[in-house]
Amino acid sequence: MNIFVVIQQMLVLLSMMLIGYIVFRIKWLDSNACSRMSKIVINVMNPCLMISGVMGSESGLEGSMLFQTLILVVIYYAVLILLSGPVAKILRAKKEHYNLYKLMLIFSNVGFMGIPVISSIFGKESMLLIVFYNMGYNLLLYTYGFQLAAKSSLKEREEETEKKNGGQWKKLINPGVVACVVTIVIFLFGLDMPESVCTFFEYVGNAAVPVSMMLIGASVAQGGKLEFFLDKRAYGFMAVKLLLIPICAALLLRLVPWPAMVEGVFVLMLAMPVGSIVVMLATESGADEMECTKGIILTTLMSVITIPIVSAFL
Repeated sequence: MNIFVVIQQMLVLLSMMLIGYIVFRIKWLDSNACSRMSKIVINVMNPCLMISGVMGSESGLEGSMLFQTLILVVIYYAVLILLSGPVAKILRAKKEHYNLYKLMLIFSNVGFMGIPVISSIFGKESMLLIVFYNMGYNLLLYTYGFQLAAKSSLKEREEETEKKNGGQWKKLINPGVVACVVTIVIFLFGLDMPESVCTFFEYVGNAAVPVSMMLIGASVAQGGKLEFFLDKRAYGFMAVKLLLIPICAALLLRLVPWPAMVEGVFVLMLAMPVGSIVVMLATESGADEMECTKGIILTTLMSVITIPIVSAFL
């Protein structure tokens, strides 16, 4: 992979994040507007971007690539789950933050940031591969994710959290999961959509990239605190999550003669920052959401530097 191409793409995305940071600081955006726009990106734009990736043109993907991706998706989440406990112990996470560190390691920003970053590097052909990671993410989030969050909850909220978790399965039916299923169906059956339909999904989907990046910049502007940048444990966590794990994965995959795109998507997914959903889980369960906010902001900012470094090993 040409690292200079990756650097250029990350600089473009960084510029979009900078716009979001500025417009929030000058109060063109506020926290309420960001929250509403985030819902539009997650529930409308990103799903359209995924669907548009398999509409209107040949994807160039073979069945073997999809099978290889399915294997890597299982490996992806299995490895992160297995490593989450030891990493939290090595970093000497506080008792009340132990499961939060596990959450932050497992649940990366595979959708909100993963979709625009990886599609900008590999093109829309990679969209179908990204879909499988997002499906695995949703399945794991509403089962194991909520269980981990409940273990980090405050004692007085534990019973309330347990009651809430009973209804989390219903959340598996959401626009993101529906879009994943539609994308797979269109690809498997080779459905030929009218040009107007393809244009609609392309236009709406393309808006996901700049809008999501600007919202990430706005979230940094509204949530960043100076003390976040003084936490040594956070830097250790970033070194492991953003560099050590994906680089080791990239080196190991050199032993397997799989397509570059399949391997690249897998490694870059490992290099994604902490997902914003972790804060929502922590808040709902009564855990320390500020610890998660710190992890999200720092890993997002640092990923602009670490993703090009990781891509050099592909």
